[in-house]
Amino acid sequence: MAGPATEVAGWLANVQREAAQVARRLFASQFLVVFEVWGQQCCYRSSGTARLLGYEAEALTLELFYQAIHPDDLAAVMRASLLASEFLQLCGPRAEAGGAPPCFSIDYRLRCQGGHYLHVLRQNFIMAHDAQGHPLATASLFTDITAHKNTVDVRFSLDHPDFASWLAQRRGKREEDELSSREQEILALILAGETNAGIAEKLFISYFTVKTHRRNIQRKIKSNNISQRLAHLGAGMV
Repeated sequence: MAGPATEVAGWLANVQREAAQVARRLFASQFLVVFEVWGQQCCYRSSGTARLLGYEAEALTLELFYQAIHPDDLAAVMRASLLASEFLQLCGPRAEAGGAPPCFSIDYRLRCQGGHYLHVLRQNFIMAHDAQGHPLATASLFTDITAHKNTVDVRFSLDHPDFASWLAQRRGKREEDELSSREQEILALILAGETNAGIAEKLFISYFTVKTHRRNIQRKIKSNNISQRLAHLGAGMV
């Protein structure tokens, strides 16, 4: 009988094979990264990743992808990702028609290793589920749209038939339930796998201040497990 380690190796190998097949069909302006959800480890990256971003394979972490978002775009990216996650949580695992998960798309500026920014379109989709329909691995397909994007606004969409109407109703939410800029910054670090102590050190604030912010974030997004809440979007919102 196969043990847990064998089962993980099995689905992970399938994900990597599928990702390699997808990567063979990509254009020169695209790259694909895949993250294992619970371990938050990058398990696949296409060759275009290094060519377009310049980072070495070992440097490709969730924390890097969050930190590389342009500071002026970060709040909008986090807000959009939380809205999409909230909607998917309401839908429940595999609630989409035919069992196919929707694709979350968002465009923003992403910093390259050389310090300059690319305007990218990121499309997130789930590549593997467990038996209960919870995501095991998520993929992010990045397309360089720098030559075609002339504005700096952040736009996003979720290809689910009910998302637009839900979002229109959701816009009436009270401002007191919105995340502050500091809470958005802390949330990005949480999703990148940082501990409370690590966040306190990075932001030069006390450990107890981080815990207070974390409680406020959990209250506002109505979840005790923030990483799991956004697991539908994988990398982060990467």
